[in-house]
Amino acid sequence: MAYLDQCGFSPSQPVSYSWMLPGQRKTVPDEHPQGRRVNAIGVLLPFGERPALWWDTLARTLRAEDVVTIIEAIPRGPGELLVVLDNASIHHSHILHEARARWQERGIRLYYLPPDSPELNRIEPLFGVIKHTEMPQRTYPTVAALTDAIDHAFTRCEQRLLAKTRLPAETQHEPCPAA
Repeated sequence: MAYLDQCGFSPSQPVSYSWMLPGQRKTVPDEHPQGRRVNAIGVLLPFGERPALWWDTLARTLRAEDVVTIIEAIPRGPGELLVVLDNASIHHSHILHEARARWQERGIRLYYLPPDSPELNRIEPLFGVIKHTEMPQRTYPTVAALTDAIDHAFTRCEQRLLAKTRLPAETQHEPCPAA
């Protein structure tokens, strides 16, 4: 089973917690996102011998072709692979529908979550941890700095996932082939 979703990152990340001494005002710099958003597509594989977190970052709008590429690259064991998706428009594009017949022959099935139920997608909480905890710097002046911070945050999240499952240290992240 694989949980797939996307997440967008802006040069100014949300501020979830802050404090100042009495009488002082907290200011947070704001980087305007014009053309500098970075999108991540992630796949959580929580079951099996080697639970894994896959991701790729793209400094552009994600397309249905990216989703197809990721689904086809998900590592598989014996049996069917069930890919859990939300109802985003790129998950319902004609490109994915055309690929479904090919995937069914290979034992890949898509399961769409009910509308308005992100809590059922197990990768969603990881996106929250990545945005609010693993990226402590709140602003990023360049796309390269933002992309680097996202990759480091996903890596730390993946390392915690692997530590929980007590997998061998040689397990390393291989980037998703979306780009």
